Amino acid sequence: MKKLLQAILGIFGYKVLTKEEYDALQPVKPIHPTHPSTLLTYKEVVTMLRAYDETRLDQFIGVLGFEDTRINTFEFAELKNYMNYVEKLAKEKGIKLKGISFIKGVYKENVKNDKFIDYENLLYTPTAIINGKETLIDVVNSSKDKLATFKDMLAKYHYEWRYDNKENYKLKTEKDKKIKDTNEIQSRISNDGSDDTLSGISNFGELRPPEH
Repeated sequence: MKKLLQAILGIFGYKVLTKEEYDALQPVKPIHPTHPSTLLTYKEVVTMLRAYDETRLDQFIGVLGFEDTRINTFEFAELKNYMNYVEKLAKEKGIKLKGISFIKGVYKENVKNDKFIDYENLLYTPTAIINGKETLIDVVNSSKDKLATFKDMLAKYHYEWRYDNKENYKLKTEKDKKIKDTNEIQSRISNDGSDDTLSGISNFGELRPPEH
């Protein structure tokens, strides 16, 4: 009788799994890293470092009055976690990632070390192919129905991003336009609440210079 009851419960408890549920139950396939084709020789490395020293080092010091950041260091585990996180979100939202871009910025506030203020830093975000062109995107603010590009998100903050393609790059920068006072722009951002939006962009690495 007990076996019969178990059989009946088994029949009525049967559930057809979706493809996503089935895939989630499968064992994780081991990753076998391959030899990267992008590894450089030390001759190539030294050539690039010397070219930087000869064409930029003194020039930047002359303009800024100090040697700017040369090294950006990110925690390996944190960077790996970021990559896994955006990859997971992209898969859930049906986004096919292409690469990851590193973007130059300068710290003005919200820094992990006050010595970093006014020093160059790197931000990073994934890319995807849109209309045949590799484009920076924001996976966090994207959805299955709409892909949020880095350019579109920055436009909400009244910042013109012009590096997605040659056409944009050739456009006049916002420095060439008549723009409103920075304080007024910041006030508009605060009033519309958009400054509370969490982006899919990350950084917070260690910088050298400065020494700390």
